[in-house]
Amino acid sequence: MSNAIISTLAGLFVTTDEQAMWRVQMQDDAEAFAELMRRWQRPIQNLCTRMTGDSHRGEDLAQETFLRIYARRKEYEPSSKFSTYRWRVALNVCSFRCRRWPG
Repeated sequence: MSNAIISTLAGLFVTTDEQAMWRVQMQDDAEAFAELMRRWQRPIQNLCTRMTGDSHRGEDLAQETFLRIYARRKEYEPSSKFSTYRWRVALNVCSFRCRRWPG
């Protein structure tokens, strides 16, 4: 088989973020959550770093974002986009922490 065919077939079996989050929410699927973290750790960390101006705080806030997403997984609305949900959680975490951390 050619690489193009293999790539196309592999793409048919990629789990969307929404499907992965549904598995996390309904089945407490640790592998699905780990996949979401692999996909979004760097972008969330970059956002948090930009908001705080500090890469170490950005790392901490990214971790806190994923902890909050997991802790509140039952509150996720499956009809909404996971992208909207994850960015909103990250922004809320950063806003809250920036008010509490001086400088």
